[in-house]
Amino acid sequence: MRDSTYFYLNNKRMRTWRSEDGKSGGGFPSGPEEKFGRILSRDLFLFILDIEVKRSQRYQNFLCLMLFKIKQFSEQGDRGSLQACYRKLGHLLMEETRESDIIGSLELNRLVVLLPYADVKAGAHVKSRFEDALKYYDFKSKGIEIMIDQVCFPVDRSDTMDLINWALRIEQS
Repeated sequence: MRDSTYFYLNNKRMRTWRSEDGKSGGGFPSGPEEKFGRILSRDLFLFILDIEVKRSQRYQNFLCLMLFKIKQFSEQGDRGSLQACYRKLGHLLMEETRESDIIGSLELNRLVVLLPYADVKAGAHVKSRFEDALKYYDFKSKGIEIMIDQVCFPVDRSDTMDLINWALRIEQS
């Protein structure tokens, strides 16, 4: 049994889920519409992205956005293996990111991480760290490949809409 906890973010009522044992999330979702852990829904992630971009503009900081695209290149895997990969990648991201990093779900096969205060060099370091960690998971045998892209604000993109358009452009390819 899960109960929900409400909090307010810029006068908007938001909800997080907690399981009976008090841990956030209570397990992984079966799809992107079910919330879990530190992984935010698409709408909430885009809302927080806008806030973080405005904060970075105000204080002249960097931020990096990293997109993890789960691509099924073989028909030998089914939707179940795609969901298992999504869960495993979500678990890896929650373990490997800092508490200040924000993880969001764009779709079932796309996760995105917002790295506040990270410039291009720090983003490249985090990307290589994730690529090294992904080598130990056997996704290719299930017909799945994970592609990682990154963009840095304000070096690569200059405002929130540019970042969102970048994420959506990558999403459709």
